[in-house]
Amino acid sequence: MIRRLLSIQIIKNFSVLTGTNIAIQFLSIMSSIRLARLLQPAGYGLFNLMMIQAGLFSIIAVFGLGVVIIRNVARNKSDSKYLFNVSNQIRLVTTLLAVASLLIYNIFINKTSIGPLFLFLLSIYIIFQSLWDSIQCIAFGNERMEATGYINLLFTGLWVIGVYVIPKLSFNIENLLTIYVILQIIKTISYYYWLNKKIFRKDHPATSNPDINFKSIILQSNYYFVLAIFTAFQNQVPVLLLDHNSTLEQVGIFNLGYRILLPLQMVMGVALTALFPSFSRLASANKELFATRVRNLLNLVLLIGVWGCLCFTLFSKEVVIILYGKAYIESVQVILIQCWYTLLYSIFCTVGTVLSAFDKQRALVIITIVCSFIALPFYLIGTRYGAIGLAYAFVVSGFVNLTIPWRELKKSLNPYLDYSYSLKFILILFATAGLSILFPIEFSFWIKLALGLLITICVGYYIRIKVLKQIIA
Repeated sequence: MIRRLLSIQIIKNFSVLTGTNIAIQFLSIMSSIRLARLLQPAGYGLFNLMMIQAGLFSIIAVFGLGVVIIRNVARNKSDSKYLFNVSNQIRLVTTLLAVASLLIYNIFINKTSIGPLFLFLLSIYIIFQSLWDSIQCIAFGNERMEATGYINLLFTGLWVIGVYVIPKLSFNIENLLTIYVILQIIKTISYYYWLNKKIFRKDHPATSNPDINFKSIILQSNYYFVLAIFTAFQNQVPVLLLDHNSTLEQVGIFNLGYRILLPLQMVMGVALTALFPSFSRLASANKELFATRVRNLLNLVLLIGVWGCLCFTLFSKEVVIILYGKAYIESVQVILIQCWYTLLYSIFCTVGTVLSAFDKQRALVIITIVCSFIALPFYLIGTRYGAIGLAYAFVVSGFVNLTIPWRELKKSLNPYLDYSYSLKFILILFATAGLSILFPIEFSFWIKLALGLLITICVGYYIRIKVLKQIIA
């Protein structure tokens, strides 16, 4: 079975990216342990606040080009070099706008003072992150995803080494951010060297494609740009609100949960990235088979997500104390609640990938805008109660909003996604989340270990029997 799975290109891409990302997330947790312990909640909160800003303003720099470029390259790989050149000319303008927006926000709006050195380093990071994304789009469109995983793994390892090598006397945010940005620069240059050697030199010469031009790419990207902005409005902007309505310590506590749960998000993101080129072709070629694949994917997301959330429910207190110390004990309940939003977010991303494969970017934008406005009151109220208030706001608004994209998914896959399947899916998700959050488990370590093994065996057996066999068939 394993050999047959690995012979499928999608599975091969997924395996490489998942394997490297699991290693990357393990290394990232190792670095976060030292960062959190030495910087303490306030310093750790400030460091994460700057990382959030870098990610938020990078959205302007990449301008929603990713999906459009990957989709076009996947459909005609000979356009790779031409699309790379066109997208980078667009990114030149959008990246400058991103840097300007960063400066304006921090000079005139941000409550937390960030010095000139930090702003300079964040600006450099945004520029090279935009270039990295440009290279990655071409690689993923060509379904050559292995380099991304290996390069990310190498430089994450160097980052962890840097974090642990810095003496305690020199362990400050200025030095950490400088090392982080330098590694991003070298990493991006290395990725471009690989792209030029492995794809561009084997590609046809760049020629003008009349069907692909600045106007068409910008028009398609506009939808994904608005989508990304409002997605960030739901995921990243609330942390900025937490900074405004609470303290840096609460930001640090909230982001500790994000760091622990990031591996689950990354695996999901990698899976969807690996699937998207194939989904883009299958959506128009065979709707029934496409619907079957989507159901299998949703089942995997639900099962793996519920397994991960329940296992963390069992060992949350032990994990936090062992990794980060008693200073972060307040984060245990916060992380437990965040687990379930991570699963909800994975489902949102899955639905978004399916709708993108149908070229329904306009519907995605409308859904995301509506969900953002529904979520806003929850965030405004939640952030006034610190990290745990924001965590509850994420989960409650997530459950409320899930009904909106699910309705569009059901309509797109009609008649292959019926009401019965939708009801069972939502009930399992709601019931397991409610039990986990409202009734925390307080058993001895050995009983919790036995329960964790039982859950793992049951979920693993069901995936092997019911899901993987259908993928191979």
